[in-house]
Amino acid sequence: MQRIVVYICFLWPVFNSCFYFQNIMSAFYGDSYARLIAYSNLGLLLIGISLSRVFIVETSKTARLWFIYYLGYFAMAILASGISGFSGLSMVTMIPIIYFVASYFFISNKIHLKYFFIVLTLAFLVSAFLTLIFQINNFSLSTGDVHHYELDRAGGVYSDANNAALASIMAFLFFDRLFRPKKIYSKIIKWSILIMIFYSLFLTFSTTGLFTFVICLVITNFKNFTGLRLVLLLIIFVIFYISIFLLKSEVHSFNLSDAQTDKITNIINLLTFELDKVDNSGRGELIEHIMPYILENPIVGNGVEFSIFMRGHNTFLGVWADSGVFLFLFFIFILLYLFSKLIKLKSDIKYFGISVLTTLCIFMMSLQSVINQPYLIVIFVLLGYIIDNNSNNYESTN
Repeated sequence: MQRIVVYICFLWPVFNSCFYFQNIMSAFYGDSYARLIAYSNLGLLLIGISLSRVFIVETSKTARLWFIYYLGYFAMAILASGISGFSGLSMVTMIPIIYFVASYFFISNKIHLKYFFIVLTLAFLVSAFLTLIFQINNFSLSTGDVHHYELDRAGGVYSDANNAALASIMAFLFFDRLFRPKKIYSKIIKWSILIMIFYSLFLTFSTTGLFTFVICLVITNFKNFTGLRLVLLLIIFVIFYISIFLLKSEVHSFNLSDAQTDKITNIINLLTFELDKVDNSGRGELIEHIMPYILENPIVGNGVEFSIFMRGHNTFLGVWADSGVFLFLFFIFILLYLFSKLIKLKSDIKYFGISVLTTLCIFMMSLQSVINQPYLIVIFVLLGYIIDNNSNNYESTN
């Protein structure tokens, strides 16, 4: 009975945070219901942490690095807040940390890790499906209304195209890894779902998302690029780029809005490496805006969540802006360490891990919210356990 309670206390908050269930409740029933769900999630996690002591087996040494990061971040950022006078510390700041701690202890048990992976997969699938449904019905969660005109880009449950694209890529990677059918009809079902997920990604018209998706496809199928398959891959790439150039010449003849046409053209410019023509959607200006603050206090930073207040839209620079150069360098070290450990794994799950980490790192260059989102910080914990379990020849993550 205690184990069931622990499952509920951990898995339900993670499940509904992945597709912003409280955001949906806010749009349909008001902010009071959304706050109730958010606080209920935190309460469940705290209860789960207190009950999970008997189920803790062996915690991840790799994921433990994030504890050092958080301690360093708050030590430096709170010091910076005292110096600069900026105060961004709140209960909201602590939410990702509570999710991090809860998942860190919960998935130390290999059985829990298996269920955790399944729940994350289902949650991201729901997110991708809702992104598709909302866009088809011209429904925007930011306004909570059905529009009488076609929406330019799908924002899904996050009310943001790039976040929706990130979730769709995660849905694709997690589902592809979890569901390994052998019978033909099961494979048809799998590919149908994967195509649906890709379509939800496409509807976001996210330059970062579609570019990252191509990289992930190459990484996850890297082990298959031998012999005849390598020749076929080269042929597919030739056909792909011929199609890209044909699409570039005909894009203005499609029945797309100006915003959609510009996004398609932008994606084509990126894939054809015409980088001087790529529109960064104002990200460059945002970086130029926050850089003077970083250079003003490069050692200790400016304070907790200063970068979010300044809307820097870059997680890497955000860490530097908040807590100074030393935490910025340690943050980079953690990511490089994760990559190095994943590359050394002998299990084929390393391709999944590298794809997931690559996706998170690329999006961190255009989003400021990756490590501040509960449903994403728990993925870093999962990667730590994947590394340690497979390094110790465990089979639980396979």
